[in-house]
Parts: sequence; structure tokens; C-alpha cells
Amino acid sequence: MTNIIETHSLTKNYGKTCGISSVSLNVEEGDIFGFVGPNGAGKSTFIKLILNLIKPTSGTATVFENDVFKKSHVIKRSLGYAPSDVRFFPNMTTDQILKNTLRFHRNKDYSRIDTICNRLDLDKYKKFRDLSLGNKKKVALATALIHEPKIIILDEPTSGLDPLIQIRLFEMLEEAAKKGATVFLSSHNLAEIRDHCTVTGFIKNGKIINEQRLDTAITNKKIVTITAENLNREVLEKLNITIISDNGSSVKFSYTGELSTLIKTVSCIEMSDILIENNSLEGEYIKYYDNGGKL
Repeated sequence: MTNIIETHSLTKNYGKTCGISSVSLNVEEGDIFGFVGPNGAGKSTFIKLILNLIKPTSGTATVFENDVFKKSHVIKRSLGYAPSDVRFFPNMTTDQILKNTLRFHRNKDYSRIDTICNRLDLDKYKKFRDLSLGNKKKVALATALIHEPKIIILDEPTSGLDPLIQIRLFEMLEEAAKKGATVFLSSHNLAEIRDHCTVTGFIKNGKIINEQRLDTAITNKKIVTITAENLNREVLEKLNITIISDNGSSVKFSYTGELSTLIKTVSCIEMSDILIENNSLEGEYIKYYDNGGKL
């Protein structure tokens, strides 16, 4: 697959404070990439760098193989963006804002204004200043989607949206991805990442600590806890595991492989208990942020 976004050792420092550090990331065409991390982890800094809203301390970034910091004017013609903090001219109506967006992108299909306003339940004749916070967020999302961009970048897109509009938004994003668009979004909502994204990247303290495809990595992994008075760890070393915790009589680990192989291998251990759980994105999140990014 073609990489739409590529960064290599991308770093941004704010004085002595690190925004992001040596981030190397690839986002493939047609993927919905979910960027996950706590507040202050570096999600918004990364997005601002990709949009050339701020300059890097070091490193490189390309979108459509164009240097982000030299050819952003070319990139932005094919890009849709909705920030977490939404601001437009207060006296403009939604209709005027969307028409200006279409003109900027050299798209004259004004019929899309009614289509997208209907799907997002927006009154196109209301002035921006008179809209609720949720409706202001919907205007930003509409500007990101209306011109059918090749890449869509959204910073906390569902914040402030009611559940029905959240569902409709992801329907629209999935439709766009099926047509070949690439979606990059940051979120705190692990459920929406799990249900709608094809790839996720975890960021902590400005560094990428894990990146994985959600259609394979999560479903193929098990979390296993074995309790035994005399636990032979040499047996466990035969398996493809990563230790999560070990307190002597109980070992918890992640396992990737056939369940039958696991059972056969550990059957020689005189266990008092064994617990095998399907992995989850929530479990991944807790492990990464409780263990410094190491499983």
C-alpha cells in the first residue's frame, strides 16, 4: 500500500519542553488511523506539524510525497481538517462557511452543502455565533468533509457530539475510506477507535510506543494468568509471550499464537488456577501507560 503520511524522526521542542520526540510514522492509503494518548502526550502537536501550523525542531514529514514544510499549499488542496477548538467568523452562516470551503478547494458542487447538513443535522442558515458548541463542532467537521478530500485529519472529532451524530460521522468516514481517502484522527475514546479504525498508534510523552493493525493485533492476542505454587518459568519461555506481571506464585502475560499450543505447553505445570482472556484495546491502553510502553 502507498504511504500517504510519512514522518521520520520528527521532533518538536517548546524551549526545554518536548512536544514530540523522534516520531517516525507511516499512514497507508485507505486506512482510518486512530491516534491514542492521554492529554499532553503530543497528539495535537503532531497534527499541527503535519498541517505546517508549527515548524519542527528536526525531522521530516511528507503527505502525498510532498514535503509538509515546503509544499503545504499543494497538500491543503486535497486535505480536510477539523480542529478540536473550533473558530469561524461569528457573523457567517453555515451555508456561507461551506461555500467558502468549496471555493477554496475549487469545487463548485454546492449541492453537497444540503447533503452534508442533512447528515449532520445542521441548520445552514444559522449564524455561527448562534450555534451551540456541538453544532459548531459539526460545522468544522462539515468543512473537513464537504470537498471529498483525499486525506481527512480530525482532532478529537466526536467531542461534544451526541451519539447519533457520532454514528453518522463514522459512517461518512468509512464511506470516504472505501473510496480511497485516508483518515487520521486523534481521540480519547477507545471504543470508537476499536470499532471504526483500522490502525492505531499509541503516543506517550511525545514518543510513539506502539503501532498496530486493529483487525489482527488485538483479536489474535490473549492475556493469560497462571497461578501455581511452584511455577516453572522455563516452560513459559517456550511460548511467544511477553510478561506483564510476575509476583512469584502468579504470572500474567500476553500470548500470541494457537490456543491449543498454549494449553499443551502449560499442561505440565501443576496449576491452582489459569485465566485466559481475549485482549482488548482498553487492555492494551492500560498496559502501555502503566508500564512505560512495554507489555
